[in-house]
Amino acid sequence: MSIVPNASVLTSTAYSPNPIAIKVGDSVTWRNDDNTAHTSSANNGAWDSGTINPGGSFRTTFNNAGTFAYRCMIHPNMVGTVTVQ
Repeated sequence: MSIVPNASVLTSTAYSPNPIAIKVGDSVTWRNDDNTAHTSSANNGAWDSGTINPGGSFRTTFNNAGTFAYRCMIHPNMVGTVTVQ
């Protein structure tokens, strides 16, 4: 998954693809392709990447089914959804 260039001024298109659907046990890696630091932080607290600097990445595994909304803690207008089936 990419954090796209100029993501801080975007909303649901800042993370690509968005939404994303995966299977239980799959992992998602967020790669920061922007020139600004961002995060991937679950609204329910299930994960928090901390700061992902430009060129950096964060990976987490989803062991439970459900729909998980997340955002960038630095730029809260950046939002995404992971659906785990």
